[in-house]
Amino acid sequence: MNFRKLVCTAAVSLAAILPTLPAQADSGVYVGGGIGSAKLDDSTGNSGGVDFDESDTAWKGFIGYNFDVLPLVKFAAEVGYRDLGNPSGTFGGVPVEYSAKGLDYGVLAGVGLGPVDLFARLGGMQYDLEKNIGGIRQDFDGTAPVYGVSAWFTLFGVGVRAEYEKIDIDELDNAQMLSVSAFYKF
Repeated sequence: MNFRKLVCTAAVSLAAILPTLPAQADSGVYVGGGIGSAKLDDSTGNSGGVDFDESDTAWKGFIGYNFDVLPLVKFAAEVGYRDLGNPSGTFGGVPVEYSAKGLDYGVLAGVGLGPVDLFARLGGMQYDLEKNIGGIRQDFDGTAPVYGVSAWFTLFGVGVRAEYEKIDIDELDNAQMLSVSAFYKF
């Protein structure tokens, strides 16, 4: 009789724990990097700005932690570094080059749909912005909000994600980054 109670108790306990095991198994540290395109828009209405609308190759590196506590709900926290490239062009025959880079951080929340996860990002970036207009350089720095969306595909700890992010830098009209990243989850 005691043996039956023990087996039943073990079976019920295992049945209660099993649904949470895959979610807990997905939790953990991940590290990655990505490459893509950044677009910077500026106007004469901004400090030291000119009419500027150019893109360049951008990259980023990051480390994060997944908090997969619930089977469908996903959370993550991330820190990293991003370089929005050196977009350049001309304004009235004058060479113009911008550069923006810096440390960033964010929290991500989303939904898991099997090997594909959909996330929304909210965070910030400690940026250094350089505007070089006809050889006259102006430097700016500050903190900008970062928000965006991404889709992740993960299989056996290796993943790929596509992201669209907007960086709200005060001295620019618009800064955005579209990237594809690869990451490894430990």
